Amino acid sequence: MEIASIPITTCSKEHQQIYQEWFNYADADTDGRITSNDATKFFAMSNLSRQDLKQVWAITDSKRQGYLGFKEFIAAMQLVSLAQAGHAVTHDLLNSDVDLSSLKPPVMEGLDALIAKKKRKEKTSELESNGSLHGPSPSANWFSSKSAKNVKVKVEVHQLRG
Repeated sequence: MEIASIPITTCSKEHQQIYQEWFNYADADTDGRITSNDATKFFAMSNLSRQDLKQVWAITDSKRQGYLGFKEFIAAMQLVSLAQAGHAVTHDLLNSDVDLSSLKPPVMEGLDALIAKKKRKEKTSELESNGSLHGPSPSANWFSSKSAKNVKVKVEVHQLRG
C-alpha cells in the first residue's frame, strides 16, 4: 500500500497544524524530511512497543526511501494514534473502516514541553540576533550612514595605494 493513496483531507486542518508543528520539531536538520534517526527519537514519545514502531515505519516509508515527508508523517501519526487505541498496526489499518477524520492526534509524552522549550530558545536567539535583547550599541549613532560610507571608501582607496 502506498501512503499517497490516503488523502491528507482525512486529517482536519487543526490536526494538520499540530502535525506540522510536530514535524518541524522532529525534523532536526530542517531539510523537510524525517529520517529514521529523527523518527526513532520522536516516535519513542508515543510509548508504543519497538515492534509497533517498526511496523509504523515500514508502512509509512512504503517506498523505502529512508525518510518520511509530511504526508507520510501524518499517516504515521494516525497509525500511532490507532495503535494507542488498541488497534493492531497493519498495512490495511489506514484503509479500513476506521473514521480517520475523527481520529485525535496520538499522545506523545513530553512533546509539548520540548516544543515550548524550543520556541523559547528560538525567540531568545531571534532577539539576540536582531539586537532587541541588548538594545543598540552606544556607538550606533556616532556616524551618519553617509560618513560611514566615506570612511569605508577612504579605507579601500588607501589599501589600493598602500
